[in-house]
Amino acid sequence: MGLVRMRRYLLAVFTLLCVGLACEESSGQKVMKVQLRHQVVIDGSDKFSMQKREEDWDPGETAVIVCDVWDYHHCLNAVRRLEAFAPRLNQVVQEARERGAIIIHAPSDCMEAYEGHPARARAMAAPQSKALPHEIEDWCSQIPSEEAVVYPIDQSDGGEDDDADEHAKWAKELKALGRNPKMPWKMQLSTIKMDAGVDYITDRGDEVWNILESNGIRNVILTGVHVNMCVLGRPFGLRQMARNGKNVVLMRDMTDSMYNPERWPYVSHHEGTRRIISHIERHVCPTITSDQFIGGQPFQFKDAASGDSSDDLSSRQTLPNPRQHWCKMVVSADVDKTSSHWALKKPTEVNWYRSVVKIAKNVPPSSCVLEGGTESITNAWIDGHPLIRDSLSGDHVVFRVPDHVVQPGDYHLLVICSEDAKPLSPLRLVSGKQHRDLCGHWEYRIANRSDQRFNQMPLPAKFGGSADTVFESAEPNWIPRALTQPHLFTDGIEGPACDQNGFVYAVNYQRQGTIGRIFSNGVSSVFVDLPEGSIGNGIRFSKDGVMFVADYVGHQVLAVDPVSKKIAVHAHDPTMNQPNDLAVASDGITLFASDPDWKNDTGKIWRIDIDGHCHCLVEDMGTTNGIEVSPDGSILYVNESKQRKIWKFRITKEGNLKDKQLFISFEDHGFDGMRCDVDGNLYVTRYGKGTVVKLSPQGKLLKEISVLGSRPSNLCFGGPDRRTLYVTEVEYGRLISVRVDRPGRE
Repeated sequence: MGLVRMRRYLLAVFTLLCVGLACEESSGQKVMKVQLRHQVVIDGSDKFSMQKREEDWDPGETAVIVCDVWDYHHCLNAVRRLEAFAPRLNQVVQEARERGAIIIHAPSDCMEAYEGHPARARAMAAPQSKALPHEIEDWCSQIPSEEAVVYPIDQSDGGEDDDADEHAKWAKELKALGRNPKMPWKMQLSTIKMDAGVDYITDRGDEVWNILESNGIRNVILTGVHVNMCVLGRPFGLRQMARNGKNVVLMRDMTDSMYNPERWPYVSHHEGTRRIISHIERHVCPTITSDQFIGGQPFQFKDAASGDSSDDLSSRQTLPNPRQHWCKMVVSADVDKTSSHWALKKPTEVNWYRSVVKIAKNVPPSSCVLEGGTESITNAWIDGHPLIRDSLSGDHVVFRVPDHVVQPGDYHLLVICSEDAKPLSPLRLVSGKQHRDLCGHWEYRIANRSDQRFNQMPLPAKFGGSADTVFESAEPNWIPRALTQPHLFTDGIEGPACDQNGFVYAVNYQRQGTIGRIFSNGVSSVFVDLPEGSIGNGIRFSKDGVMFVADYVGHQVLAVDPVSKKIAVHAHDPTMNQPNDLAVASDGITLFASDPDWKNDTGKIWRIDIDGHCHCLVEDMGTTNGIEVSPDGSILYVNESKQRKIWKFRITKEGNLKDKQLFISFEDHGFDGMRCDVDGNLYVTRYGKGTVVKLSPQGKLLKEISVLGSRPSNLCFGGPDRRTLYVTEVEYGRLISVRVDRPGRE
């Protein structure tokens, strides 16, 4: 433990003993208990249920980020609301610091004011992380879990809710103070006290990450403003922390939003904030409250009516009129699946469409072209700049993007004007050798063709765009991303397997003895409860779609009908130790099962026939665990976790095993699940090391991939092209997704 960490730890222990804060002994160390609130899908519906869970946090592994708590703001009401909760936020910061957490002050665009400040120098001097996450320096407008849901508010006007006369007067006051009325902030609000001896000051994502990694930080608390813009999107915000694997939470009573009640869904400002918090709890990360640190009651604005984001929002939303508001639609490559909307009813009216697109960093600005749609598309704009209608290819239009318009690596507002009464046809943005199909959520409205208010926003698209209308560049290969929120699964998380519809299944979701179903965007729910006393481990699907589950407690393999969810015993043998993991033979239904005896460091291999009959093929093994069949069906791979060896056998025509041969061995860390890709490369989880290794058919190490946690238990391939690797990870009880270069075998 370093000197700084030791100082914080001792200070935390002393403080807790003196003031009697809510702490308990755990393995001889002081911890602080936090109650996390999140929302999960009620299976078979589009509704969510609110759940709470307690976690024990080590203060020395915890950081509080104070986001954009500026000294001034262009919105007067935003200033008033911030000043209302800032004193309590300062108490939270002081308490967290005294307990031993680190404090990162992140007033964006204000680093000039802190030049030479010890806390700024400390942030810049933090040792560089050996593995900075991909695009950690960038704003993040969307993570996959937000793609398929409706963003709950319209913030495209900037969210100001000032009275017009008051706002004009406030702008004059700011100007008289020598401030830019549009960006008046210069430093952090002085109410939030800084400790020059231990705190950090930065607004850079890479510096924040360096601070977190060099201090061994696992838990991150975001506070400050504004929750629907900066708190979510900054390089150090909730989305970046969540997708890169930190155990991040929002302190929901120490924040505010930029939402104007005159915009959809036409609710009060505070209700709009609650809806954003609900969105975060469902699709980004859990939330906590300040009373867990400083006691009392959670903060509430005096003019805020009581309300709870656990309510089903879909029943309370006012459906917008497309002549008065931007509405949502889906553009699909399958025309039949594209949303329909109101036909034009006046000769002067046209359809306006908008979305947000991110231009890749490595794209020359002069190479961007918009193409597709139909000839009825008359105009197109990016950030209010008109695109040049270059040509007509068949029924499709081609618009050239002027060189000066796009900024590589940034988000841009794309607006389309069409005279066609039919829904928008698919478009794609071509950038050099890259292209992005713009199929997904768009916003649309009906208005006069001459109304130029709709071709731009009053603020950059990354602030004003809604998360469900963002088109990102394709994720590069080998970049690990957290797919589900931490600890939705128990530490028995295993499986996983992907069905023909793209759903991913893993065992022990929320509690032991269940199977969870996860959509490709990370939304999850309980799929089935296994029979009482059963606990699943490995999952595989037959060629007919039947789900086989290794029930290691019942010494059996269960068969689950994916439609009726009926569960039957497919195979049972009392002489089995478990079974543990499963593999499917080339016929698509014969199973091989590993069967470790952890107590005696031994194991077996079984074959399970179509009729469920069990055959013990090999008995003299170590702790057999991961198991897989080669793409041509001729080889069975089996690893021994404790012995750190992988063996391969030749599979005979009768389904027996011959010619045992050592494939590869390692000197450290155990093995768990294994899968092959179509080329016969073997992917293996390294339990304890926190990686997945890719091995060639000859046993050569080709690649090692981090999985954002130390204990990956199993893996499978999925996604539309079978090139997404899903990994179950025990340390944080979640699934990780990684794009790889070749499809999986299954």
